[in-house]
Amino acid sequence: MNFAEPWLLLLALLAAPLVLARWRRPAPVIAVPFALGLAGVPANWRVHARRLLPVLRVLAILLLVVGLARPRLGEAEALVPAEGVDIALAVDVSSSMSSSAFSQGFSRLDSVKDVIRDFVASRDNDRVGLVVFQREALPLVPLTLDHEALDAIIADLGSDLLPNGTGIGVGIANALSMLEESSASSRIVILLTDGRHNVDSISPEEAAEIAAALRIRVYTIGVVEGEERPSGFSTTTIDAERLTAIAEHTGARYFEASTPEDLAQVYDEIATLETSRVGGESFARHSELGLWLVAAGALLLLGEVGLGRTWLRRTPA
Repeated sequence: MNFAEPWLLLLALLAAPLVLARWRRPAPVIAVPFALGLAGVPANWRVHARRLLPVLRVLAILLLVVGLARPRLGEAEALVPAEGVDIALAVDVSSSMSSSAFSQGFSRLDSVKDVIRDFVASRDNDRVGLVVFQREALPLVPLTLDHEALDAIIADLGSDLLPNGTGIGVGIANALSMLEESSASSRIVILLTDGRHNVDSISPEEAAEIAAALRIRVYTIGVVEGEERPSGFSTTTIDAERLTAIAEHTGARYFEASTPEDLAQVYDEIATLETSRVGGESFARHSELGLWLVAAGALLLLGEVGLGRTWLRRTPA
């Protein structure tokens, strides 16, 4: 629990002397002839109950002060982007993505689809589009906030959509076309491949130059397997050095993933990088308790005043 206005708790210190003075003030005395004869008469219930009035006043003041300080119970804070990011996913669906070496029992493409679907579901404020590529590229979904529709299309992806091959450059170029007219402050391409560029079309370097000119970052992901070479890159068919150069030229990063778990972490890291880049706002949901405490304090104060002027009224001297 915390207080939205903790400084108001100081009012309790200011009110304390007034309450104590009220408590210590002697009760009025009525001069009655032959009062000594009444000394043995027991006090009735009103006399005893009257002693509770100062207690009610103290409780009322404490409740009012604490309520005005706005105590609240809050959930954990979260960071949300100040505005959405426009994301174009460029996914290699060539025949090599049918290999089951990436995830036993499932093809690379099936595992990749599961990770991408989870990533899309987590991007509530972002428009996401989809481009698939082999020898050629095919824009399947324009930038959209309809993530359910996008999810359904990702789930149905296969390796028989286009002529076989790996056209990394044309995949990037089509993703850039999707983002070119976007006015979002952050525009990114996330390209995933398990192979090398091997077609006579726009080269990855040419596509990277266009991306840099458009100020669109191109994150590249290599799906790898096997042990690492001394250079730090895995023994796979991907061109890690080329993918690294593409990413760095556009102000982004290159990642490698050898398991579905690695791949999920890569997409999470990209999301974190982009959230910190565009800025965000920290927020927490709070349950405000102040209103209830103020209401309770007001009722107690009214009760104390009402009882003091009626049933528990002191007889004036």
